[in-house]
Amino acid sequence: MTTKNWIGFITLFISFPIFSQSVELSKKLAQEIPIADVHRHVQNWVSPELLKEQMEKNNVRWSGAVGAPFGPYDISPYSKLLKNQYIPTTGQIELGNIFSQHGPSGLTDINISSYKELLNNADRLFTSGQIKGFGELILNNKLTHPNISFRRKVRINSDPIDAMFAIAEKYKGFIQIHSEDDPDSVDEIKALSKKYTNTSIILSHCMFSSDIDLIKNLLADFSNIYCEMSARSRSHFANPDSERAKKLIVHGEDFIKDEWVKLIEEFPTRFMVGTDTYNARVNFEKVIQEIRQGLLSSLKPSTMELVAYKNAVNVMRLE
Repeated sequence: MTTKNWIGFITLFISFPIFSQSVELSKKLAQEIPIADVHRHVQNWVSPELLKEQMEKNNVRWSGAVGAPFGPYDISPYSKLLKNQYIPTTGQIELGNIFSQHGPSGLTDINISSYKELLNNADRLFTSGQIKGFGELILNNKLTHPNISFRRKVRINSDPIDAMFAIAEKYKGFIQIHSEDDPDSVDEIKALSKKYTNTSIILSHCMFSSDIDLIKNLLADFSNIYCEMSARSRSHFANPDSERAKKLIVHGEDFIKDEWVKLIEEFPTRFMVGTDTYNARVNFEKVIQEIRQGLLSSLKPSTMELVAYKNAVNVMRLE
């Protein structure tokens, strides 16, 4: 063996234990690190007491940032019990009611009385510190929602959505938007991002996009756009081995797609995590383990901290 080959062999021999230790350290840290769950629906089967118990058991320090489309419609008991650990928002329940009463066209009609009430209440709630933002505003789920009757696609930069952005801008709040990655929807989000530079736009489920270049360019060009990674894990899908599911799934308990690791490491301050317990079938603790073991453990420790909770603390001004 030549001297050059010996040097290469020795370097590899020495670095392997260091690499192995680093991997084990990341796995250990991923199990212990606090989490900010920025996509937790407190549906009527999740009482404030149960939410508190689940959070404490799984070291979830903050939870919320979306509404409860199936009720309860009063989130104050959650804020009262959890105080600053609950992330209160408005908009999801109200938009759900408008959609059920008026259909997709109602979601872009600012003259509907329910919208006027929502906007007036939002300004008051921001002023009193009772909400941190708007969310989840479901504006394009035409392919990804399993219930056909719940699907819709509307213009995102319509008058009522623009009015919500104006309020969020005033209070430096955030807006969490559920949209698929259709080119027109993406362009509408870009337009709002340019107009309201003090408003953080959180893309639910990272738009359910598998187009890495699209997400990369969005994050590179718009500093107030963020991705949250809920519902991109294996256990969220009834048939995770279907071709559709395999395209949407980013990680499971024991794997993550390499291209997503590279993207997150390139933009470490722009990603967050969530569980999206949108129905009772979603196993909260299972999803948390997928986040810890599949997603967080694959990141550098400094990136892991940002994605697990520090980005949410910064963007949502959590305490």
